[in-house]
Amino acid sequence: MTSLSDFPRSRSPSSDSGYTLLEVMVVLVIAGLLLGVAVERGPFHSDAVTFGAAKTQVLSILQNARSAAMTSGLPTVVAFDASRREFVTRTGKRERIDRLTGSVVMTIPASQEGAAAQGEILFDANGATSGAPLLLTLGQRAVLFTVSPATGRILVDAP
Repeated sequence: MTSLSDFPRSRSPSSDSGYTLLEVMVVLVIAGLLLGVAVERGPFHSDAVTFGAAKTQVLSILQNARSAAMTSGLPTVVAFDASRREFVTRTGKRERIDRLTGSVVMTIPASQEGAAAQGEILFDANGATSGAPLLLTLGQRAVLFTVSPATGRILVDAP
């Protein structure tokens, strides 16, 4: 007579653990396709974030120039070129170049001739300033940077 111990035991499906190589490969292919679609579309951009970053960048350039003039005792000039979207800050022999990032449009409003391509703001060591206004726009958003000749303050207004 045969007993139950004489028969080979079969493994139950629940005793298998882990994934097969084929299952892992399918998951990796799907993840790669999803990643490819996400990279192709690029990061999600917000006009508000782009405009805010450009506004902060320009304000920082102007504040740093004013501070450099007052601490060094030398006049500091911030020259800006709207077509190249570039700022050149000069204090004595030192020069620094910054470029506007993002898709913000930079213009230099002029009184009667229309918009100018280039302008500059001079920060004197005694705190006085003079120079052209600077307008940043992106879609419906706009901000105008001017300087007060008497106080040297940098004024930021929505036109």
